[in-house]
Amino acid sequence: MRSDLVIFGSHINLARRSRRRWLVLLLLLFTVVLVAVSWKFDRWRGTGGFLCFLTVVMNRYLLGGLQAGGLVKPFSKSYRPIWLSSDPPPQSRIDRWFWSRAPSAKDIESDEREDFERDRAHRISYRVLWILMGIVCFLIYLTREGTPFGGAQFSIDWALGVALVGVMLSATLPQAILLWTEPDMEDENCEVEK
Repeated sequence: MRSDLVIFGSHINLARRSRRRWLVLLLLLFTVVLVAVSWKFDRWRGTGGFLCFLTVVMNRYLLGGLQAGGLVKPFSKSYRPIWLSSDPPPQSRIDRWFWSRAPSAKDIESDEREDFERDRAHRISYRVLWILMGIVCFLIYLTREGTPFGGAQFSIDWALGVALVGVMLSATLPQAILLWTEPDMEDENCEVEK
């Protein structure tokens, strides 16, 4: 896991757990606000795809895990860009906003402890997604059959919203769990207070 984050050229030291937890809380709050605004705007009909695209961008540049980028190393052991065996490619302007340097082999390879922590984060996130999919199925049932007590039927928009949140969480929750639970680490530039 990287200890620094570069956002628009500014270096942010995230070696301390409390700072990483603040980052996770801010990203979740930002996501909740966007989901609420898109509900108010068009009930996730046109903005749902935008929210999924935004999730991919958050993973690429902030969280990582799915590819080389962000704070978390890639989950897949088979992911090793060809350029790691030679000179790194030149960085694009966008990559320079979020990376102080091109990723090295150290940024991609992981050890057994990191693999165990990743497996644990995925188990927790799968449980959360299982619960969300159960809620989606229940909401779809209520949409078709109505409430058991004879009330009005639910709108299918609620099931779509919970499914959209499930898609967004499936891409970000393992990385958020890793950032939340990882202990303080030492930064190359400064010592972490204990």
